[in-house]
Amino acid sequence: MTNDDKGVFGALTEAVSGVPEPVKKSFFKSISTLLGGLTSIPAAWLHQKAQSVEDRTAATSLVAQALAKAVAEKCSEDPSLIQAAAEVYLPEAIRKAENRVRIAKAAADQIASNADSAVPKSDVDQDWLNTFSRFAEDASSERLQDLFGRILAGEVRQPGAFSASTLRAVSELSQEIAQDFSSVWELSVGEAVDYSEEFDRGSGYSRWMRLAEAGLMAPTTSVQYLPPFNPVFQGFSAWSPFRAEDISILILFSIDSKSSWKNIQFTRVGREIATILPPPNYEQNFRRAADRINKSGINQIHIMRTNKDTELIWRA
Repeated sequence: MTNDDKGVFGALTEAVSGVPEPVKKSFFKSISTLLGGLTSIPAAWLHQKAQSVEDRTAATSLVAQALAKAVAEKCSEDPSLIQAAAEVYLPEAIRKAENRVRIAKAAADQIASNADSAVPKSDVDQDWLNTFSRFAEDASSERLQDLFGRILAGEVRQPGAFSASTLRAVSELSQEIAQDFSSVWELSVGEAVDYSEEFDRGSGYSRWMRLAEAGLMAPTTSVQYLPPFNPVFQGFSAWSPFRAEDISILILFSIDSKSSWKNIQFTRVGREIATILPPPNYEQNFRRAADRINKSGINQIHIMRTNKDTELIWRA
């Protein structure tokens, strides 16, 4: 192993030093697939690729060198031109290798930040890793590298958490769609958002349609109806239309209630992407959704939390 190899793997090893051994083992097995041949020949290979660029540069004419100098001076004033120049002068293989290394580091940081996470029941599927690597090597922006790093870390902790469809969707995720999804996810009550006037018209409706076209949200609304009447408390039946993490809503309704809950569902891809985002304020979202629910025939609405007292938030 070259000194460069030791540098890369040494940094990754140090980053995940505090995680359980089974997680660490699964992580490095996954990284070996992601980095591929970089584990054995990166230093010599990268030097060879870089040398070919230097040789071509040295062989250019004096006029070309003068032009290159002028371009370089201009690039120093404009970061976007620096990025464009890198795209022209860096061989594709080097860019892809760098992308994979950056994603490996992002994944290590994510795993380290959740060192107490559950031990995975199995290693990451090899076919999944091969698919992941193909998408990851083209992730040239810091935003995409961070997303793919989070996905790899999540898959190591829970194999099967992310589908190939999600990998494809993330690879095609524009900055606009990413911002749209983050905005809507902040309104989540679990696997859906409460349908409100915000989605009826204007920018809210346009955002919903963009996310539907991207395959992250359903293109139409859904309605959840009351379950069969089964009195469990003072002649009222119970209904829990949405729940997330350790919080749920409990509605007590009468036999003649006609209540229902209208919502917009996240697709499977949307739900999987949501797992790598910070959780929304579920309690706040639950209260807002409960406030908008049709109260016909409803007697009480409670918020329930694990290891906490039930809170009555509405009574007829």
